[in-house]
Amino acid sequence: MGDSEHFFESLPELDRFADVAELEHYSDAPSDWLVVVTDVRGSTKAIEQGRYRDVNSLGAASIIALRNALPDIELPFVFGGDGATLLIPESRRAECETALRGLSKLAREAYELELRCGVVPVSQLLQQGQRVGVARFRVSPHTVLAMFMGDGFSAAERRIKQDPPDPITEVPPHGPNEISLEGFECRWQPIATNRGVILSLLVAARSLESRAKTATYRQVLATLEQILGSDSGHPVSLRGLKLQGPFGDFSAEARAKSGSTTGPEYDKAYAFARKKAVIGKVLTATGKTAGGFDGKAYPLELIQNCDFRKFDDVLRMVVDVSLEQAKQIEEFLTREHQHDLIAFGIHRSESALMTCLVRSFSGDHVHFIDGSNGGYALAAKQLKAQLASWGRASIGPKTNYNAQ
Repeated sequence: MGDSEHFFESLPELDRFADVAELEHYSDAPSDWLVVVTDVRGSTKAIEQGRYRDVNSLGAASIIALRNALPDIELPFVFGGDGATLLIPESRRAECETALRGLSKLAREAYELELRCGVVPVSQLLQQGQRVGVARFRVSPHTVLAMFMGDGFSAAERRIKQDPPDPITEVPPHGPNEISLEGFECRWQPIATNRGVILSLLVAARSLESRAKTATYRQVLATLEQILGSDSGHPVSLRGLKLQGPFGDFSAEARAKSGSTTGPEYDKAYAFARKKAVIGKVLTATGKTAGGFDGKAYPLELIQNCDFRKFDDVLRMVVDVSLEQAKQIEEFLTREHQHDLIAFGIHRSESALMTCLVRSFSGDHVHFIDGSNGGYALAAKQLKAQLASWGRASIGPKTNYNAQ
């Protein structure tokens, strides 16, 4: 493995979320890496049809499939609800494109959705004077997540999502299309709010000047920290964690694992997910251990390993707040918007959704969080409208959600 492939794992770690907007904490991605973007086309329409779990599953599957395709490399990624943005070494492009073709096939055949996938070399973005910055944020003793900064990500996304697509970014349609979604799990019930409302929140600084943008995010983060309090509005708690029972809906996981909507492989995957969920439900209720699953320790680790807040040139959070806190947040963001400092989007729901990547029940698991009934994707409609008033329809990875 070349030195470049160790890039992300060699970065210094941040341990305070308040530091993720600071310029000095970001390192430039190597020029021999690729920006990869996946996006569910027509996601807003699918959500309006009540298919948000399907859209959400494909966003998480994008990360899981690529991580499984390159298991020896620690890949930076950002989950965006209806897709994902990742960085991949150019040296592993063949494996990456195989997985992306497999993801497109899965979206068509198992979900009847179109997943746009594209690849842009970091070197091209650098030649155009755009930045591709990456930071490493320690979420828990077990889990590290990537944070992104720079206009290179939004430039890559625009190229991949334009109609007709930029042919240079497209993944060749012919070739191997195998994927592994080992570790993909969708077994938890929607997590109801404990405090009053789940907010899916997106905030974009208006300034294009780096220092001014950093100052804006610093102020936003400080104010949100003050409003949210010591627990940061974490949307997942022991009280809210409930695995589905024998009559739960395991169709999202079954489709992802089998690649189909019916048939013996689908039935097998559905039955397996149901069996594991029922066993897990008993173990978490009793605090006992079996098959490597510690019913007492695992839920505590899960809460620590949640991907409920992130930064990728846009601040993204899914938080559980009281109605008074929600009012304070919205009033603050509205004032900042009226002062032309930020654009923002908020979506309110009664619960959060969780999709899981579980490589091991002891530490090595990550849990992607989004608001139910639209979450990030519907918050982005408001954000996109405000950005359009600046003449900027896209900013940051996974912000310019397709509203077709």
